[in-house]
Amino acid sequence: MLTMIGRTTLSRADPRGRYGKDHLCPPTAVCALHAGIAAAFATLVGVAVFADSVFAEPLQVSGKCMQAAAEASYILEPPRASLAGVPRRIITIAPNSAEIICALGAGDRIVGVSKFCVFPPELKDRPRVGGLFDPDLERITTLKPDLVVLRGRSESLEQLCSQLGVAVYLDQTNRLADIEACVVELGGRLGRASEAAVLVERFRGRLDAIRKRVAGKPRPRVLLTAQRLPDRIANVLTAGKGTFLTEMLEIAGGKNIFGHLDIPWPQTSLEAILAQRPAVIIELMPELELTDELRQRLLGQWKHLGPIPAVAQGRIYFITDDHALIPSPRYVEIIERVSRILHPEGADGR
Repeated sequence: MLTMIGRTTLSRADPRGRYGKDHLCPPTAVCALHAGIAAAFATLVGVAVFADSVFAEPLQVSGKCMQAAAEASYILEPPRASLAGVPRRIITIAPNSAEIICALGAGDRIVGVSKFCVFPPELKDRPRVGGLFDPDLERITTLKPDLVVLRGRSESLEQLCSQLGVAVYLDQTNRLADIEACVVELGGRLGRASEAAVLVERFRGRLDAIRKRVAGKPRPRVLLTAQRLPDRIANVLTAGKGTFLTEMLEIAGGKNIFGHLDIPWPQTSLEAILAQRPAVIIELMPELELTDELRQRLLGQWKHLGPIPAVAQGRIYFITDDHALIPSPRYVEIIERVSRILHPEGADGR
């Protein structure tokens, strides 16, 4: 029996996603994005009882941040695991959490990572333990972790951790505030509370600088694509209400044309895109090798849609950074990039 600290929410989403000849979205991005979608399919709903303290040491953070932390994620602790102990052997199946742990200065404690982990470089040679849907249970057992970090649910891995007495941290990052919450919680669990506070302050500071830069400026209507077919504009996965992508656009000075939808990750139709008439199209295609030839081919696919503003004005952009869909503190770089695209002021946002 696992003890749950925190709460989950039940949301609808479209979990489909492939790569290569079928879809323009690479394996790492599929893991990062669809793990978040899987988390939205949490099977438990409602509020559970909170423990008095889930941190290894006191945290000097605001009540608002603590509330966000409580709402964003929760920790599963098997009976034999102790909340007082500071983890020394960590396996993380979540690429965003791997980045956070390293940013907190605890990267040396990571003994195993997801097969989709690409950053930071120091994790390149760490043992790979599969992914959320295909964890290598034998290898995980051999690595003898004292903390396993997940984004999304994995019944087989959670059962294994329960049997072994290994603590499980479930990262439910769906919004930008959840990034801060994850930093705070992991910082507390790892004895890195002061480093977490600095990281959160730096993250907030950069977000505030972006907000200040775009304040009072017109907000163009933007279509975000997180995944689609490579040979035509079809099966377009985008972002709806309550997602870090929609919040990213708001901070960057734009308006998500599908940000009003209650479904977090809707798959939209060509007709819906035409009806919304976006002024800007931003395609998030992490790790895609965007040659000039491929860029022209992708642009040509949009030009077939007719005279929607984004096409007519040539405001179609591609972001191929490896963390374009990974909600970690590094994501502020993507927000800054999108802000320059929407409000270039002489800067080349492409």
